[in-house]
Amino acid sequence: MPYSPSLVANAFIHRGQQAKRRFDHLEIQKLVFFAHAWSLAFDGESVITERPEAWPYGPVFASLYHRLKPYGPKAIPMLPELDAESGRFLPLIPNRSDDRFWFFIDNVFDRYAKFTALQLSALAHEPNGPWAETRQAKVVIMKDSVIREHFEQKLLPPTER
Repeated sequence: MPYSPSLVANAFIHRGQQAKRRFDHLEIQKLVFFAHAWSLAFDGESVITERPEAWPYGPVFASLYHRLKPYGPKAIPMLPELDAESGRFLPLIPNRSDDRFWFFIDNVFDRYAKFTALQLSALAHEPNGPWAETRQAKVVIMKDSVIREHFEQKLLPPTER
């Protein structure tokens, strides 16, 4: 089941809290982008309801940008979401019973959480990668097919690329 970018961000923030790792705005944007990219590469479907945009400084989920902007360079806390049951805003994460979602979150966290914001940015800005290709085409919305194809190539052994 796909989730809003802010719920996916909360999943990373939650995992970060467990590992005593805090994330800033840029790091969260990149982790959410990599969750989107790898879920497309593995399943052909995203775990995120929104498509990333190719902004000048990298892939960005616009709704998430506006939620995180007030924090500036500070560590991001869990973002409150409207809880349908209570009608209150609470720091929610997707249910742990969604094994496929947490598979991607855990794998992206394990692979990328060790990198700094600048390193994550460099990984998201690969030459000939989906962000660069979208910027070169002078469009805003990054196509899932372009992202999927690029990340599927990373699944192949180097001799088959």
